[in-house]
Amino acid sequence: MSRLLVVEDDDDLRFLYETTFARIGYEVVAAPNTVEAMLHLTNGDFDAIILDLQMPDMPGQRVVEFAREDVRLRHVPIIVVSANERWRAAVTALGVRAYLVKPVTMAQIVAQVADVLRG
Repeated sequence: MSRLLVVEDDDDLRFLYETTFARIGYEVVAAPNTVEAMLHLTNGDFDAIILDLQMPDMPGQRVVEFAREDVRLRHVPIIVVSANERWRAAVTALGVRAYLVKPVTMAQIVAQVADVLRG
């Protein structure tokens, strides 16, 4: 079973991610902000990260930087789901594997996760 970290501040969307991915066999850990995301990354192992960049406490890009600075996390694929195109170049340069621009369907997100996990 693959383990996902979902970093999303919108409660309804975070719940949708959790229920959708759990229903199809993923273990999901959710974080409503970047600080909790970094705590989960410090204390757990994940197969992929789904990340919103526009977060309430600090930019989601900090989660990308945090993961890429840690040798244990460098290999973990990160999928950004954002309403804004402006950070694409910056986070792609840091090694983000996919950048989806909202609006996007859950089917597209599920397909993207499956794709990055296949390698």
